Amino acid sequence: MDKYGNYIQKLMTTVLDKEQEDFVKELAFSELRRLNVNVTEFLLKHDKSDKEEKKHTEKQLLLEFEENKNGKNR
Repeated sequence: MDKYGNYIQKLMTTVLDKEQEDFVKELAFSELRRLNVNVTEFLLKHDKSDKEEKKHTEKQLLLEFEENKNGKNR
């Protein structure tokens, strides 16, 4: 089964087709680049980075530490 999808597969086939005109190959290649940028932007936007997870974990640990410290001092 094709993991890229029909549209992307057709663009890749067009780029590799030796009988295709250079202009058409360039258009297909440009479209693949545009799709790559869009996918990359999407992944970066929706990826939970390790930094964010570490910050959240550190904040939780600090809050728990402060709660425990304040609870023991009373």
